[in-house]
Amino acid sequence: MKYFVPDIRVNEDLDSQDSYQDKFGGLPWGLEESRWPFCSECKKPQTFLAQFQHDSNRLDLGKEGRVIFIFQCNHFPGMCSTWEGGSGANACFILEQEELVGALSKSPRENTLIENEVRVVDWLEHDDGISDSNAPAFFDEELYFELSDDIVESVSTGTKLGSVPEWIQSPSEAPVGDWEFIGQLDSTHSFIHPPRKNIAWVVEDGECWEGRTHYGEGPNYGDGGIAYLFVKKTDAVPKGWFFWQCG
Repeated sequence: MKYFVPDIRVNEDLDSQDSYQDKFGGLPWGLEESRWPFCSECKKPQTFLAQFQHDSNRLDLGKEGRVIFIFQCNHFPGMCSTWEGGSGANACFILEQEELVGALSKSPRENTLIENEVRVVDWLEHDDGISDSNAPAFFDEELYFELSDDIVESVSTGTKLGSVPEWIQSPSEAPVGDWEFIGQLDSTHSFIHPPRKNIAWVVEDGECWEGRTHYGEGPNYGDGGIAYLFVKKTDAVPKGWFFWQCG
């Protein structure tokens, strides 16, 4: 199956952002301050994780210009239930192009925690060899554990859009019904090209895992965790769902 890997650059290697770009961390683009989500548990502003725009090939949100935003609480790691979909300690929602503003968003409070920022300059297409016939098994716990090791191990563990998830635990936590898997977020940022500047939180990868040259600290998804993204398109505007698993 096809999947798409982000070719990212650190913010310091790019010009100041003056238009929309898919990105991770920093401040979101186009989100009105009033729409910034707060944690339902600790009542503090959540941390922006990522935003991606509709693309008919890699991320079908049903309409041109739509953007999906992903947040989670980062104030008391391990206390607020950021790992649980729909907990109120995370947020995943889609806005229409007409609802976006043409500027970087302002954080709602001075104590808003900000993740390391990288922007996507390209999405690189890959194919993991997963067949359409095997794909449903990745969303059924009984069938998933019947898959061969070769099939399971062919799935990328890194950040991607498309294909099927690399489960750290099992499919049992995935939403049921009309939800579709759209991608996953690794807790480490992987660079296919080395940063031009010396960035304190980015280091060289001597093993070149999955072709990367450097990697850097990403969001807190527990111990080496992966976050999973789903959408449901049965409403006029699709709904988003976010949760994560760790070892």
